[in-house]
Amino acid sequence: MAHLVAIQTSSGEWQAYVVAHPSNRFVGDVDVTGRTVPSFRYMRAWDGVPKAEAARLARSLRGVPRAARHAAILKASEGLRLSASAGTAI
Repeated sequence: MAHLVAIQTSSGEWQAYVVAHPSNRFVGDVDVTGRTVPSFRYMRAWDGVPKAEAARLARSLRGVPRAARHAAILKASEGLRLSASAGTAI
């Protein structure tokens, strides 16, 4: 299973990554589309994304407009197990 990783940057923007083999820190991990998880102000990670769905989910969340991205991430996380949380939300 892969992890859905949602981060909030220092500017308040939400970004989503799907990481197949996360480390304990998540920063610097490479997601299934080749993007590197940057440093963050706030992060939540959910476990349970099937590996067959991981790339599709990462691409679909990347294409969501900025204003609707956080809601799309929360909808995608439904049914997944929260596995990590760090930082302070803006």
